[in-house]
Amino acid sequence: MDKIFFIGIIIGILSRLIMLHLDQKQYPTEPNILLSQLVLAFVASALGSLLVPALIERSYTSITFLSLAAQQFRQVRDNRRDTLQNLEDVQLIQRGNAFIEEIARTYEVRSYTCIVTSFLTVGIYYIISSEFKLGDTTSIIISSICGLVLAFILKKLLTRQSIGDIADVVPAKISFVDECIMQIGELKGITNIGLEVDREKYLSQGLGIEIIPKDKSYANVGTIYDPGQRQAIIYNIYSRIGILREEDEPAFYPLPRMNLNNGSLMIAVVPVDKDINKLIDAVKSCPILSSAKGKNVSLKNYKIDKKGSV
Repeated sequence: MDKIFFIGIIIGILSRLIMLHLDQKQYPTEPNILLSQLVLAFVASALGSLLVPALIERSYTSITFLSLAAQQFRQVRDNRRDTLQNLEDVQLIQRGNAFIEEIARTYEVRSYTCIVTSFLTVGIYYIISSEFKLGDTTSIIISSICGLVLAFILKKLLTRQSIGDIADVVPAKISFVDECIMQIGELKGITNIGLEVDREKYLSQGLGIEIIPKDKSYANVGTIYDPGQRQAIIYNIYSRIGILREEDEPAFYPLPRMNLNNGSLMIAVVPVDKDINKLIDAVKSCPILSSAKGKNVSLKNYKIDKKGSV
């Protein structure tokens, strides 16, 4: 019992570390404190490991600890949400409430993966050792492998779609018409840049991109056009390649604008690192928010150039 209990905890913690790598990839610069992550993973894994022997001994009252753990994890989610919202005022580019809620929800779910993987590891150990009468070492090895396999399966299942999965991102030229009206590609009227020095900065240091929905799907257009999703895209750009602006320079705040002709989204930025490939990668890697992708399901069979098509 002692060996498999600690093995279950180790597998649960490893599953959290696997998820932590995914979190850092999908949510860059999101403040992850490794110690707190490991402590939460330890608590969740210990609960999962103790659940199997409790069921075997028919100590059903001990299962009530799971409800207390779930309540604690929800509190952790609330604390993460409050922390990120308190940071919004000091950000040059805000994450937005939708992105913050997505991060907080993800943070809670990761704790449950520790419970599931440790529970499965210990459960398989008891099944193998009692039903198949295999040795202790063999049972531990097989159950550990199964736990790790489950951890990678959960990682695959919990990996969110990104903008690159539903849209193509291509460079777009920045120009000005009527002296001060910004134009990106073929779309005019992005914003009014009054100062000549600001216009020159856009022309010399700025980069423009066009996010074109794949398959000409209205559902993809709706996802990209969602206000929370657009804010998440801007923040992802800011967090990965930086944006050259001071707090009192509204002219350099990126303003996504939709091209109604093809449903694409146009964005102009003045990045710290002027590399169009890095900018495209930053946009493509932005995770799709749950609040953005469920609003246009009824339009998934409709195409931009052929309304009513199925």
